[in-house]
Amino acid sequence: MVLSVIKMRKGIVTTFRLLIIVLLLSACGKNTNVTWMYYDETLCADAWEHTNNNEVLKDNVTEHFKSKGVKIYEIEIFNDTAPQGCLACTCTTGRRIKVKVKKKEVSTMEANGFFR
Repeated sequence: MVLSVIKMRKGIVTTFRLLIIVLLLSACGKNTNVTWMYYDETLCADAWEHTNNNEVLKDNVTEHFKSKGVKIYEIEIFNDTAPQGCLACTCTTGRRIKVKVKKKEVSTMEANGFFR
């Protein structure tokens, strides 16, 4: 009986150690080749079609950059600031577009008005 309890404890310790090793190895595989960038939406100076619908806007931005060979891995849209108090095309709406792209695409994104 005592011997079986000792074997059971050794088995639990071994299983726990294997679990720790698996977790550590899976953490090493995180993709560090991507980065988040953001863009402050304008009233009408954006390169993609304007819409008030966030889901449609996500599609418009994704398709725009897909046509340029840039894959957007994740995209978020939120109101980050108050709209500028002007009506020029370049005035910002207060909506911010945040995208995750490969680091090698940073210069392309910056050329299109995105920041890190």
